[in-house]
Order: sequence, then structure tokens, then C-alpha cells
Amino acid sequence: MHSLLRTTTRVAALEKLTAYLQQYLAPEDVSESFVDNVLGCLRKPSEGEAVLGSRILAIMAIIFGEDEERYFQRSKNVLKPLIKTARNAKIKVSTIRALGLICFVCSVEEENTEELLGLFETFFNPKIIGDICKAALDSWGLVASSLSDEILASDELLERLVPKFLALLDHKDVDVRSAAGENVAFLYESAQNCGVPLPYSEEILARFLEMSKDSSKKNSKKDRKTQRVVFRDIHSTLASGETPHVSFSVKSDVLEISSWKSVKQFEAMKECLQTGLQEHIKYNNILRAILDLPETLEDRKVDRSDVFNKKSASRKQRSNELKGDRKRKQHMQDAFYDNGFY
Repeated sequence: MHSLLRTTTRVAALEKLTAYLQQYLAPEDVSESFVDNVLGCLRKPSEGEAVLGSRILAIMAIIFGEDEERYFQRSKNVLKPLIKTARNAKIKVSTIRALGLICFVCSVEEENTEELLGLFETFFNPKIIGDICKAALDSWGLVASSLSDEILASDELLERLVPKFLALLDHKDVDVRSAAGENVAFLYESAQNCGVPLPYSEEILARFLEMSKDSSKKNSKKDRKTQRVVFRDIHSTLASGETPHVSFSVKSDVLEISSWKSVKQFEAMKECLQTGLQEHIKYNNILRAILDLPETLEDRKVDRSDVFNKKSASRKQRSNELKGDRKRKQHMQDAFYDNGFY
């Protein structure tokens, strides 16, 4: 009973910390003991602790930025064992996503990139549950997006990965099929930049064209629509070299997504930050650099006591700002969905 209460208390605290970090915090405001406590929650975690704790580690990576090798290694020491041994699907999904993002943002060692790509590849199996498989595909794409086109277009990598991605086009989960297809388009884009033909190109093209017109009654109407939208974009890339292109406004910035590489990176940041995405785009120069936005000089000052006080003036103001943002945000998201990325 006592351990259950302790777990419930820790989960409630982690929920508050997540909301706190979503508002953006300067790196110097994140103490070593804060990091220690979050890592401690992930040593023998409940489902709630693992899901929230790993996401907090990922958000902190977006705050700390590149060349934070020690932070990556400390995070890996708690996340990798959970990825390999956890039986709970939600724990596997959240730890896979967190470790991939932390490696992408913080690590500068090529051997770490290779190690994680290999780890994620172990989940590329049509028999593996959809959520886990999709998390591994997304994280593979994110980490791989830090590599040069020359490495991504190498014979060794293409011959090893393309057949694995093609095999996942038969997965029963539409999100897995879509993520696998996106990774093929991402590799094709790199190969095209290097003037290298993708193996099996005619075969792939015919398959993707067929999937972009999916009318199979064995898939739900919603899944068919999702698949058609995603594979139309993928087929356009492979058939005519067209890259995805969409731009939309966040506050006073215009964000351009104009390659599969930038799609992979934006999707990962959006999935991690969720409702905190706009706030981080406004104040976080690490995220702005990842998204190719100019540096901002705006400074965010958060009164720590205000964060958890529902009656505080800044909390009320923030709540009103959010209400005003919601309509604009919905319009922005609708435009983004209509372009076939989600």
C-alpha cells in the first residue's frame, strides 16, 4: 500500500514537472539534482513513472542542446535496459522515443548513432506490436537524419534497410506501414542527392502506387484514408523526386518543412513537446536551430512558485493566452493535416 502511494505521489510530481518544462526553462535553471531525481524514478519504474520520466528526459535534451555527451550516457544507462527488457508496451514506446531524441539532440559520437540504429532495427519485425514498431521506425528515422547523405546512400545501409522497411508494408497497423514508407522516401531522398539509384526502385514504385490508392475492405475507412494520403506523398517523391513541402505560422515565425529529413525531425519534436511546442519555438534556440529558424532574443522568465499555483496571475494570463491560441493552432494543424503529414 505504501509503495503504491509513493508511486502515485511520484507520478503526480512528474506530471507537474512535465507541464513545467513544456513552458520552457533556460538550461541554467535545470539543476543537477533535478536530473538525478528524474533518472532515479526510471530505475525500477511503474508504467506512469516510465512514460512521464522518459518524456521529461527528452524535453530536457531539447533544453540542453548538442554536445551533452554525459547527459546522453546517463539517460542511456536507464533507458536502454527498459527498452530491452520491459514487457509493458507503453514503457517500451516511451523509452525508445526518448532515447532516440536524446541521442539526436545531445550526442556527437558516431558510435552512439550506430549503436541506437542497430537497437531500433531489432524491432523492425511484422510480428511486433504496432506502437512499438512505429516508435522504433520513427526513432530510427530521427537518429538517421543526423547522418550525411553519403552514409545514408551507401550500398551497405540501403541493402540492409530497404528490404526491412518493405517487409513492414505488410504490417496490420496503418501507422507502421506509413512510418516504414516514410523511411524509404527519406532514404530515397538521400540517395537522389548523391546520384545513387535505390535498389528495387521499379518494384517499390508499383507497390507505393498501389498503396496510395488503397481500397481494400479489410482496412477501415479511416485507415484507408490515412494510407492513401501518406503514400501519395511517398509515391510523388519516388516517381518524380518531389519532396514534401509545407509552411505554416507559429507565433511570428514561418516554419518550412521541405524534406523527409525535416519531416522526421519536426514530427519527433512535436510528439515530445506536444502542447509545449509553440512555447519552445518562441523561446528555445536549440529547437529553433533544429527547425532552421533564426535565433530569438526573447527571454522567458518563469516564477517557479507560479507554475503550480492555479490562482497566480501569470497562470491565469497563460490560460487566457492558450484559449486565444487554440483557434489559430487548430487552423494551423488542419492545414498541416491537409498536406498529408499526419
